[in-house]
Parts: sequence; structure tokens; C-alpha cells
Amino acid sequence: MRVIAEHDIDIDGATVHVVPESFTCEATRKARAAEWARRHVPTDQTFVLYLDEDTIVPSLPPFPDADIVQLMERPVRTGSWLSYFAEIFRMGFQIEQRVFPRFRYPLYAWGGGFAVKTAVEQEVTWDVPTVTEDTNFIWRAFADPDREMAVLPVKLLNQAPPSVGELIRQRRRWISGASLDSHLLPRQYQLLSLLRNAAWGLVALSPLLLIPLVTPVSIVFLPSLYEVAIGVQIVGMFAWGFIGYWYYAERFRVLVGLFVSLPVVAVLHSTGALWAILRPTKTFRVTQKVPPTQLTDDVAEEIVSDNRESDDHQEGDDEEKPRAVKSR
Repeated sequence: MRVIAEHDIDIDGATVHVVPESFTCEATRKARAAEWARRHVPTDQTFVLYLDEDTIVPSLPPFPDADIVQLMERPVRTGSWLSYFAEIFRMGFQIEQRVFPRFRYPLYAWGGGFAVKTAVEQEVTWDVPTVTEDTNFIWRAFADPDREMAVLPVKLLNQAPPSVGELIRQRRRWISGASLDSHLLPRQYQLLSLLRNAAWGLVALSPLLLIPLVTPVSIVFLPSLYEVAIGVQIVGMFAWGFIGYWYYAERFRVLVGLFVSLPVVAVLHSTGALWAILRPTKTFRVTQKVPPTQLTDDVAEEIVSDNRESDDHQEGDDEEKPRAVKSR
């Protein structure tokens, strides 16, 4: 495996290429590292696999014959339980990714685990300024109507934000990037993306629906519509939470903790989106990570241990590997 990094790091079983400080292009941060690799680390492999620095790969089946292959994620807890619950909640509605191959344009991408055909990468490139390089890339790639996407139902492990503050800033960056790059979409997809992001952000204001129930204010315009809005919020919130729990296959006590805290979790999860709507950011900020050996998630610990044993057995194997791009 060949790894691209912005600083010199030591990874067992991998050749690390460090992006020179002198390298300049339109892209910044992770996209800059990917662009340097595209230009200076050639590969004759069919696919280039993009992973974030915190991505843990259990195993990979063969990739389908598509231009872009999106892998799925399973964030593990690194600190705050509220942040972890928010990630479980997000996985509930992110199951929508499975239908993205039917769309003319996927609504977003998760850059922590997706593969791109080498020929497509060379044509599209990463050399554009953006704060969400993964979504920007696929939107530019799918300007060609002949492009095809596949979603591979394999769950790669990555890290949930370690604190609520990091969670909110991360969501703000996601929505800001999608909004700033939405001009790449046709008008109908711009509208769809806008409605999705607005619905996400407005959840942060949902506690206002409780004002007539917890204050002397009892006058409600269109009471039947008010009751429907309350019902939709409650049913939708717990439905997405349960789907996320099912996706995770977590312990029952985690489901109890999720449901008890879900009203707070849903608001925190959407606060960053609302912040982005009111005041989008153009600044890329890396979410804090912890070393894999410090993870307390049972699944992650088992995979890290298995990978160490596998590396010991394969030491000295110089067989050519696909380029896996990681940046930090």
C-alpha cells in the first residue's frame, strides 16, 4: 500500500509519500494531497482507494465495475457519548446512500472510504478550491452522464467527533461545502440539496414547537397542522434513531441511552447545519482524531489487532498494491 500524507509518518507495511511543502495548486488540505498524488504517484491499478487517516478497513470484497464505488461507514466512539449517539442517528438517515446510484447526481459522498477509477481521477482531477473535496469531486465527475456509481455495503470504521463542539463544527463544514459547491448541480438537484440541508438545519429549531406546551402561550394558529408537525418530528426522530441502531447492531443499553437522549442529540446534530445556513464557512478544519490503539470500541480493537498480526505475516512482501490515499 502507498499512503499519501502531509507529514512524515510511519505505517507498517506501507510506503508513505509526503506532499512537499513547495507543491502548490488550487486545491487545499486533503484535496491538495490527493492532487499531488495524482500527478506524482502513478499507478497502473484500475482503482484508487481514498481513505481518511482514521479509517479502519476490516476487509474489502472485489469492487464492482463502476466509475466511483462508495463504501459505507460505521463511526466508533472516541469521547463524548452525545457525539457517538449523533453518529448513530446520522447512520439512520444516511442509509439513503444506497439509492444514490439511481440518481443522476449523488447528493453527497463520504470521502473516508470511496474508490475512483484511475482514468476518471485523471480526467476530473482534485485541483479545485473546496472544503468538501469528496462531494465536489463526484459532482464534477457526474457532469458526464455516462458515469456510473455503486455503493458497496461494507462498513469501514472511522471516528466519531470526540466532543460536541467538534461535532457541530464538522456538520457546519459539510453543509457549507455542499452549499458553496451546489452550482455544480443542475437546477432540480440544487433544489433537492437545498431542501435536504434546510430540513436538517431546521431540526435545531424544533424545540420552539414545545412553547405552547410548556409556557402560558396557548394560542396556536392552525392547531391541526401543529399537531401533525409535532407527530412527524417525534416519529421521524425515533425512527431514524432506531434504523441507526439496527445498522450499528449495537448493545441494547446503547439503544436505551440513545432514545433517552435523542431529543437533545437531534438538536445538537442539526445545530452545525443551521449554523452553516446562517453563516457558511470557507475554512477547512480537521476534526480531532485519536490513535487507533486508543479506541475503546470492541469491533475496532479486534480489527486493529488482526491487522497487526496480518502485517507481521506479510512483512517483506513487496507486491505492488493499489494506491490508497490518506491525508492528515
